[in-house]
Amino acid sequence: AENLRKFILAISKDVRVLLVKLADRLHNMRTLHFIQKPAKRERIARETLEIYAPLARSIGCHKICSELEELAFAELNPSARNAIVRRLEQMRAAQGKAVSVVSGEIVQRLEGSSIEARVYGREKQPYSIWRKLQRKTVAFSQLSDIFAFRVVVDTEDD
Repeated sequence: AENLRKFILAISKDVRVLLVKLADRLHNMRTLHFIQKPAKRERIARETLEIYAPLARSIGCHKICSELEELAFAELNPSARNAIVRRLEQMRAAQGKAVSVVSGEIVQRLEGSSIEARVYGREKQPYSIWRKLQRKTVAFSQLSDIFAFRVVVDTEDD
């Protein structure tokens, strides 16, 4: 509790403290496997999921948030993560280049309408999939947003 109080006080004086703390936690999570005690690894991973990942997301550091979540998930529930990773690999093998094909199709249609845009295809992360499976209590095969696309245009009118 005292450490948290000091942390909040330091952030209120300089937000860069938060960035340094997030970078430090990311490094700690990347090297978590060197910690011998399973209970300590679990405590650090839970703290990461409950405190640091949401903090990273709230300030717009989505890549850091995602990596923190994935590293913590791998520590806390390796069997669930491995099962999801295997399913994703099967989907990738079955669907081949579907994401790039769909991205190309979106770009062509936008160009046909004289709209300049950047299209990004992405795959949902294992932790995000697991969280959705838990929240909605559905089967993996029922998820419809494993692959998603982001279209970035220059103006709101586009």
